[in-house]
Amino acid sequence: MNIHDWNDAMKLYLLRRCFGSAIVLTSMFASAQQFALTDNTTVVLYGDSITAQRLYTRFAEEFVLTRYPLLHIHFVNAGVPGDTTYGGYAGAMAERVNRDVAPFHPAMITVMLGMNDGGYVPESPKMDALFQTGYKALLAALQESSPEAAITLIRPSPYDEITHGTDFPRYSQVIRQNADDVSAMAAQMQTPSDHAVTLVDFYSPLVNALQQSKAQYPQLAALMVPDRIHPGEAAHWIMAAALLSAWHVDPVVSRVAFNAGAAEVTQKDRTTITGLQKTSTGLRWTQTDDDLPLPLDFDNAMTPVLLATSNLASLDQQILRFSNLANGVYELLIDGKPIATFTAAQLRTGVNIALYRTPMVEQARGIDWFEQRRATLDQAAFILSAEVKQGSGSASAEDTLKQAQAELEETVRTKLAPKPHNFELRITTPN
Repeated sequence: MNIHDWNDAMKLYLLRRCFGSAIVLTSMFASAQQFALTDNTTVVLYGDSITAQRLYTRFAEEFVLTRYPLLHIHFVNAGVPGDTTYGGYAGAMAERVNRDVAPFHPAMITVMLGMNDGGYVPESPKMDALFQTGYKALLAALQESSPEAAITLIRPSPYDEITHGTDFPRYSQVIRQNADDVSAMAAQMQTPSDHAVTLVDFYSPLVNALQQSKAQYPQLAALMVPDRIHPGEAAHWIMAAALLSAWHVDPVVSRVAFNAGAAEVTQKDRTTITGLQKTSTGLRWTQTDDDLPLPLDFDNAMTPVLLATSNLASLDQQILRFSNLANGVYELLIDGKPIATFTAAQLRTGVNIALYRTPMVEQARGIDWFEQRRATLDQAAFILSAEVKQGSGSASAEDTLKQAQAELEETVRTKLAPKPHNFELRITTPN
């Protein structure tokens, strides 16, 4: 493929991702919302230790990698443990902005602060005023250093006094106030003609997840935020989903509708179907999806809790639907491997195979493994630049880390390539 063909393919792909496969329908252009990130741009994620955990930030990147494999978006984690709106041990706010944000010329900056700004003491008008003053000063510095960047303000994740006892009584109310302050500041910055400021809510969906998990999964609920402050992986997935939802991520991995009686495809989106045929027990076909589902870990006991207490599944849609299907119970196999059993009624409504351990999920899990390694290198590079006294070998060490990251990014790109898979729907219990 020459460069012109590649550019044409990219344009068509982006149109499909933003507006659906029926791009000739002008009504779809009018109603669709375009994904907030564009090709060959950088996102800087500014925050404290919750950002420095490199979990919601990694999951957000994996959302983009699996859903938009032709986009090249560079994510930079600028999270520092203990940081406040005024900075912390890795430098004052102005130094942080000049060192950790401005040099990357970001197209998007996210800000997630507030957990440490309350000082771990009960509500205080003085502390609240300091938070607002510091936050506004930070935003002014970011806008001055990166005037072309869009900014995403994030309501901070909660201090968990729902599933735990507490070391800092009533501190959850402090964080709720900080979250409300962020909402108010975002409203002040937003105008009808300027959509460069986006507000994302981490606080409310996590409070909801904590309440639901306490009621439905009391033995596991405390693992949502194990130390009351730092969310666990399941909670970070909820945070990543909130972020990508605000950025208008396309929720569809792929979508196929079959007429089982006639053995024909009646609708397809983001996929290619070949070799469809009826068998004595059902249907058989080969499917090659454009994208991958999210790399959910189905060996983790918290994954069912995550799916039950969040809207993540609604943003991870890999749908199979069948009409004219005889009553009964059916087994779905992919590449000869049993995936799940479904009733005919479920299959007629549509099943979301992104929520099962499929070969496509396993491919995505492989990408997650490389992304974990890349995040470790990213953290090492950040520590070297922000926390280690610079010496004669600092530049070469930083270059080595950057080169290793670049090599991992190339490896991830190769792992994203679509793969054909052999599907079979087989009736096991006729009705």
